[in-house]
Formats: sequence, structure tokens, C-alpha cells
Amino acid sequence: MTIRFRIDAVILDTVEGPVTYNFPSALTVLAGPVGVGKTTLFELFKYGLGGKAELAPVAVENVRDVEVHLTVGDERLALTRSLDTAKHNTVRVVDLITHDRLPDRFVNRDPLLSTLLLEALGLPTDMRAAARSRTATNVGNRISFADIFGYMYVRQGDINRDIASSQESVREPKRKSVFELLFGITDAAILKTHSDIAQLNSDLIKAEQDHEIVLQFLRESNTTNRIDAEIAYAAAEDTEATAEARLAYLRESLNPIEDRETHALRDLLNEAERSAAEARQAATVLAQQQVDYSKERRRLAQELDRLGRLQDAGQRLADFEFKICPRCLQDLHHRQTEPGLCRLCLQPDPVDLDTVSTYESSYEQRQLTDQLDELDEQLTISAEQLIEAQQAIEHRQALIIHLSADLSVRTRERITPQLQAFNDATRKLVEARSTQEALEGVLRQWDRADDLGLAADRIRTDIERSRTSLQRAEHALAERNDEIFDEVDAEFDATASAIGIPGVERARIDRKNYLPLLNEQSFKKFSPSGGGIRTATQVAYWLTLVTVALRRHDTEYPAFLLIDGPRTSLNDDQLSDALYRRIVTQVDAASGQLQIILGDRELPSAYRRDYQQIDFSYENPTIGTVPHPGPAAVKPISLPAVEDV
Repeated sequence: MTIRFRIDAVILDTVEGPVTYNFPSALTVLAGPVGVGKTTLFELFKYGLGGKAELAPVAVENVRDVEVHLTVGDERLALTRSLDTAKHNTVRVVDLITHDRLPDRFVNRDPLLSTLLLEALGLPTDMRAAARSRTATNVGNRISFADIFGYMYVRQGDINRDIASSQESVREPKRKSVFELLFGITDAAILKTHSDIAQLNSDLIKAEQDHEIVLQFLRESNTTNRIDAEIAYAAAEDTEATAEARLAYLRESLNPIEDRETHALRDLLNEAERSAAEARQAATVLAQQQVDYSKERRRLAQELDRLGRLQDAGQRLADFEFKICPRCLQDLHHRQTEPGLCRLCLQPDPVDLDTVSTYESSYEQRQLTDQLDELDEQLTISAEQLIEAQQAIEHRQALIIHLSADLSVRTRERITPQLQAFNDATRKLVEARSTQEALEGVLRQWDRADDLGLAADRIRTDIERSRTSLQRAEHALAERNDEIFDEVDAEFDATASAIGIPGVERARIDRKNYLPLLNEQSFKKFSPSGGGIRTATQVAYWLTLVTVALRRHDTEYPAFLLIDGPRTSLNDDQLSDALYRRIVTQVDAASGQLQIILGDRELPSAYRRDYQQIDFSYENPTIGTVPHPGPAAVKPISLPAVEDV
């Protein structure tokens, strides 16, 4: 059945206090001249419902929170959203029936406000709107409440220009999917199948690309098919087996029978190499001894020189006699002292010091001299031994060269052919194994190519299966589809005729893009410059959709319209009266099930007694707590061309 959707009230928390608007009537007109804030208030409605709204500076600077009271199906909710940039993504939710504070919802993350509103409307929350072409690869954007609201809110910027943002190609899949969903000519399962087919198309393209890349690699490997690769691999295995057999034979035949002389030469060569190594080691030790002995001799010579300098200094200083005290400068020459005492310090004079010192120095010098003699002798012996070791090395090296030459001559003719054959067999074995490794990689790629080909075939099968399922589902709804469009065509033609859209003889809905056709032309071509004809067509279109939905009682279409400025672009009082006459007729026929809120100049006088009109002026703007700067200071809102995608 048609979903009940009403905005019961809007409360603006401004810096100067609250501003409240209630909407108890089925038809409400926010009336006033251009610039008093009607569009500002409508955009605040949208903002309070979680949409991306174009907020006027007066709202941004003076409104702190927007609170929207609405009825959705059987639920009554209060949604409060802050205009503070730090908090604008959070929406506070209150159940107006139980007055319980419900968990907060969010505009840009889970749990989403959109999910809450879609659930209240009884619509699935995980639907996507994919493109419908056979080769489409985009699974589509998720359908949100903002997309549903696009069928309830006609912005002032679009009233004489576009219908449901149909000129924005990026919104086309969503616009059409929402139309079908609201009128029951599609469902969540069909939408999911469209998305699944788009995903499968994307997977198929990737699988085919991967398959082609592998096939290109295989073409470059000179294996045009798997059989060629397997034949080449078997040939490489045969070559490997032949090479291994040849090597085994050569290993057995490569042990020549040696004669006694060759055996003796080999023993002599081994002995010569051993003794040469010993001689080199001995020469190394002797060379190090020469270095160590030389260092020690230099140290002893330096110590002997030091003792000689000490002895010479003592002898030179022994003859010094102080004539005066070096401290107080008193005369010492005529000082009388007892025998055996020092004239300067009056201490006992060691008359035998020179003798002892000379003796000790002479003893140490003799010891050092003896050690130097021993080192000289060791150096001489070591030098002689080093010469002998070097001569032994030269002799044994010459012997090694001679013995090696004799052995080479005796074994060359016997060993070299076998070694060459061994080398050839080894090379063939390595080449065969390398070829097998390369071909194993090629065969793996053939396996991968086969897997990718099978995967692509499975995806194609899944695509065809999904398309068949989609055709069955759409065929099941085909009768309803024709029925809906027949009814919509009749109602739209009747509404356009009742309004009296200039020049229109026949009006219907295009069954491919769901947009108006006027005299079998698109509404854009029929009225290329926009203006009054497009405005009247737009109002007729939305009235038609909601009227058919209310009449059928089997759609998901919300019974609500928010239209901003229908008379602004008409400039035709007769057309304006006819348009309002049709609006009032539809509201009366709905018997309270439909709510329409208009932003306009005013209600025609004939209807002011029956429906609500809220009057605004420059003295009484929509945000009444903020003084209006006057018509000269009004800056119209520049509504964005694309939003809520």
C-alpha cells in the first residue's frame, strides 16, 4: 500500500530562541515574496532528514539545531540534527509515541539515519542501482533515503528545469530504480540480480584479460598448445635419462690401471708436496724468529746505552761542591763540619757510594752485553737455517714441477678423452634438466590458462543463468508494468489537460526513462527554454505519480510532496489557478492520506479557508528570530546541480 509520510512540525533552535512551524493540514502553502526564506526553510527540512542541503548564510550563522517531527508508516519520530560542523553528522532520534530516546543515527556511518527511514518506509536497506546494459560492470551505488526523498521534494532550482535530476547521467540508474521500486515494477531481488550481473561482467573482463595475458606468454614460449609442451617435456626426460646412463658408464671406465712407474711417480709427487709444505712452514717460523730476535736486540742495546749515560752523568756530577746554600744563599765554603758529614745537609756522607754504584752498573752492563752476544749468535744461526729452508723449498718445488710433468705425459693420452666425454654428458644432463624446469613452468601456465578459461566459462554461465532468472522475474512483472504505465499515462494526460499546459494535445510517460512525453516529444525538447511549460509539466508529473499510487493502494510510494515555487516561473494567472485547482482536487480526493507543502506567493483566495497558509514577509521572515536585512540584501541560494548521489 501507499506509505504514509508526513512532516508534522519543524523546530529551529536559533541563537535568539526557538522557531516552530506545525503542519496539520493536508495542503500547506508557505506564502511570501522572493527572499523571505521559503527555500531556506525547505532546505532545512531536507537537512533535518539527513540530506545534503544548500544552507543559506542566515541559517548557518543563526540556527543551531533543526528538529523535524514526522510520521512514517506507523512510526512518529523526532529527528534533531546540529548545524555545528563538529556535530552535523550525528542525528538524535526520539520516538514521539513512547517518548523514548532511541540510539543516535549518523549521516555518514553506521548506524545510518537512512537505514532507519528506509525501514520505517518498509523498504529494503541494502539495495543497489546498477546500470542495465548487457556489458555494465558497475554494481551501482546503494539506494538511500535521499534517493527516495528525490521523489518527494521538488527544489526551486529544478522546478522549471529538470525532473528528479534526470539531466544528471550519474543519477540515472538510481532515478529509474527508485521509480520501479516505488511502483512495484521491480523488487530487491531484481535489483540485486542487476548488481550481480554487473559484478559478473566485471569478473569476466578480468578473467578474460588474465587468460589473454597467459596465452600471450605461452605464444612467446614457442608452445602453441599444451600437447607441444608435453611432447617437448617428454623429449627432455629422454635426453636426461640418456645423459645419466652415459655418465654412469664413464664413471666406471674412468679408473685407469696404473703401472708401477706411474704409481711411484705419484708417491714421489705426494712426498715432494708434503716436504715442500713443511719447508714453507719452517721458513715462515724462522723468518718470524729473525724479526723477534732483532726487536729484542734493539731493546737490549737501548738499555745498555741508558746505563752508560747514567754512569757518565754520575761521574760528572761527583766533583761538584756547593759554595753557598742553594736555598738561603749562605756561605758554605768556610763552614765547619764534623768529618764524614755533608757540608750542605749535615747528613752522613756515603763515601763508598761511587764504588757501589760503579759496581752495580758494571754488573748490569756485563749482563746486558752477554745477552746481546747470545742474541747475535741466535740471529746468525737463524739466518743460516732460513737460507737452508728457502733452498729446500726451491728444490722441492722444482721436483714437484718435474714429477707433475712426467705424470701429465703418462696420463694425458689415457684420461683426457674420458674427461671430454664426461664433460659432454654432464652438459647434456644440465641442459635437459633446465629444459624440463622451463617446460614445467610452461605446463603450469597451460594449467593456469585452462583454469582461467574454465573460470571465464563459469562466469559466462552464471551471467546467462542470472539473465534468465532476471527475464523470468521481469516477465512476471510485465503485466503489472503495463498496467501501471497505462494508468499513469491516462492520469498524466488528464492532469495535463486539466491544468491546460499550453500546446499539449497528448501527454504520457516514456516507458524507457519514465519521464514526460508531450506530443510524443521529451519535455526538454517540447520546451527547450524551460519556464512555465516545464513548471506546469513538473507539477502535473508529480501529482500524477502520487495520485496513481494513492488510487492503487499497492505501491510503496510515499504520499508526500514538497514543492518549492511552482508559480514563480508560470507568469500566467490562468495557468496558476488551473494548477492549484488540480492540486486541491487531488488533495481532496486523497481524504487526508496525502500531504503537500508548497512554497509560493499565496494560495488562491478560493482555497484559503480550507487549507493552511503561513504568511511571511520581510518583517516576518521564516527565521523570525533574525531581522531580515531587506530585499536589496537578499542573496538567493545557489542550489547544486548534483547532490545525494
